[in-house]
Amino acid sequence: MLNADLYDEPIPESARRNRDGEAARWFVVQTHQHAESLAERHLLSQNFRTYLPRRKRTIRHARSVRTVSSAYFDCYLFVSLAVHQQSWYPINSTVGVRRLIMSKGMPIPAPHGVVESLISATDDDGILHPDILLKPGQRIRIIDGPFSDQLGVLDHVGSAGAVRILLDIMNRSIPITINRDKVSVIH
Repeated sequence: MLNADLYDEPIPESARRNRDGEAARWFVVQTHQHAESLAERHLLSQNFRTYLPRRKRTIRHARSVRTVSSAYFDCYLFVSLAVHQQSWYPINSTVGVRRLIMSKGMPIPAPHGVVESLISATDDDGILHPDILLKPGQRIRIIDGPFSDQLGVLDHVGSAGAVRILLDIMNRSIPITINRDKVSVIH
């Protein structure tokens, strides 16, 4: 899950730059198996900014079925660094971390915009919904259900996985609420 400072208040541009004016970038951290949350907790305790995208999974065992939240990318999470300002060496010895992805002795940054796009597709519970980067006002198509193939305008994106769409039915805008996995963006 994204640590609180990314949700609560934006970090000033000056705080995201190092002494040479270089902006902080997102880097990939490889974790031990099933240790993503543990590694995130320990990185946060060392004052690193982290982003751990999650997904909902259904686990069936014997006679029980339960839904759990787990890492979207098994064995990986992201950390924001200004590599020339911050000491990133402690990351490799953090509990739960296998290694920081590096080349020629330096961490390799994720391409610009990739992690930021993932963050924008993450709901308030830290669940990543990469299939649709929805924003109110977008034209969308319903892909499943009784309104299948209808076109509409996205009105609201909820944090629980539901979206409200305005459909033009009989010359009126009718709001309907459906699950976000039943819509696609029209490009």
